[in-house]
Amino acid sequence: MTTGVLLTFGALRVADLWSGRAQTLEAAEARAGNLALILSEYVRESFAAGDASLRQLALHGRRIGGASAPDSEWAPSLASAKAGLSGVGSISVVDAGGTILHSTLAAIVGQSRADRFAFRKLATEGADDLVIDTPYLSIVEPRRFFIPAGRRLTTADGRFDGIVVAAFSPAAPHGFVKSVDVGKRGAVSVFHTDGVVLFREPSASNPLGEVAAGDPLFNAATRAGTPGIVQAPLQPNGPVMLTAFHTAAALPLIVAVSLDRDEVLTEWRHQEHVSALLFAAATLTLAGTLFVLFRQMNAKASAERALAEAQQLEAGRLRDVNDRLAASLESEQRARRETEAAGTLKDEFLMTLSHELRTPLTAIYGWARMLVTGGLDDRKRQLAVETIERNARAQVRLVDDLLDVSRAITGKLRLDLRMVNVADLVREAIETIQPAADAKAIRIDSTPGPEVGALVGDPDRLQQVIWNLLSNAIKFTPNGGHVQIGLHRSDGDVELVVTDTGVGIAPEFLPHVFERFRQAEGGSTRRFGGLGLGLAIVRHLVELHGGSVQAESLGENCGATFRVRLPMKRVD
Repeated sequence: MTTGVLLTFGALRVADLWSGRAQTLEAAEARAGNLALILSEYVRESFAAGDASLRQLALHGRRIGGASAPDSEWAPSLASAKAGLSGVGSISVVDAGGTILHSTLAAIVGQSRADRFAFRKLATEGADDLVIDTPYLSIVEPRRFFIPAGRRLTTADGRFDGIVVAAFSPAAPHGFVKSVDVGKRGAVSVFHTDGVVLFREPSASNPLGEVAAGDPLFNAATRAGTPGIVQAPLQPNGPVMLTAFHTAAALPLIVAVSLDRDEVLTEWRHQEHVSALLFAAATLTLAGTLFVLFRQMNAKASAERALAEAQQLEAGRLRDVNDRLAASLESEQRARRETEAAGTLKDEFLMTLSHELRTPLTAIYGWARMLVTGGLDDRKRQLAVETIERNARAQVRLVDDLLDVSRAITGKLRLDLRMVNVADLVREAIETIQPAADAKAIRIDSTPGPEVGALVGDPDRLQQVIWNLLSNAIKFTPNGGHVQIGLHRSDGDVELVVTDTGVGIAPEFLPHVFERFRQAEGGSTRRFGGLGLGLAIVRHLVELHGGSVQAESLGENCGATFRVRLPMKRVD
């Protein structure tokens, strides 16, 4: 009977371990699949901004007569589109025969692209999709790889008239691929469906452009045609890998995420060893108990207590293991939610950025076309020039904000420190913003305290802080409102306070008001423009000066107050 109990216990434990192993592998497969989906969506979104420009160029081509239109019709639009996109090497127009007729890179005009994947696919298939081509090495120094992306050009009656192609730098998606955590021996691979490697990390050398025909992951994904899982070594005699592959939506790209099965099962093997030791201990305990029972029956009670204690110990350890598994699952789910939230925030920011850049570009392009075509009297020509200049300044401000945030993130934002009178900066900022306030009948009151003295700072950056706060107050305050700016000394610091009677800040959004790209209203419901960078820039600049900034609001429609504290140093 004792032997039967021991065997039963062992069988149950083996079944439990086997079930735990299956669950661990299922969780790893789900994680790999989620990572593959996230990466494929990221790669797709990496080309979204460029796709918007290519769509506009395709519409422009239809208006001016197609790929064969004069270079004077194409060149400004190509140059404007390239200037508006980061990481683009060139933008070219290819006619229906595959010859480059127009390009921002003059050296390639006249070359043939008839044998390229994008041209062949777009020429033979009628779908109006963005097509990613295989990488190529540029002909200009320094030579580097680019990934082309193209869209169809069509005539007014819908016939194929060529393609418009933008050459993208792979640096941004490559950097994201490298940042993905797949363990010590895991790997991330991105293939073009035409049989070319785009990214593989980790990798001793950059595999961009390598032939993928012999890669087992590429072959498996190509055969399947749908998302799937493969458990097999990636190379002969290599470790078994759990690999999930996913095809990017509407793009000829395959993303594969591989996790080392041995790494995945590390914790499970630890449980296996612990169980083996416990089973051995239980066997020895029972054997000793039987031996003692045969010799001394009065030891029975003591043996039963020892057995109960061993069972309690095992149960406690099992609970600990289950708790760790539950904690790991919760951590994975939390990471997935954070990733999804980051993706949503990125989508909203890209949509906002596209809208904010397209609005002044539309005005600039419209008035520029009217100037080119002629027929404007002197008053309208002056209005056109002023409108173009105003919208160009708006775009410069957007780009400057993006550059400031980029410098702040990378630690490249530098200050030109000198002695600064903050009261002078406040007066200059009010003079600059006053026309915008007058246009909305907003009263600006300045209540500077006694002479606050000077402090060490960058006057241009401090001016930017004050202007951003005042500009925000004007933007979010309705017509006829009131904005007050105060300046005084407080405990050895200079305190700048900007208070408005505007729309206020919701309590749930208040902790996020200084985060990059965060806005209380997002998507198509936004009532106010901007990229949501102004307050993030304010926070970075104030902290670089050794100060602090905080926001206060009693809620929506209750106005807001922003307090900036800067360390002061008086002039001797």
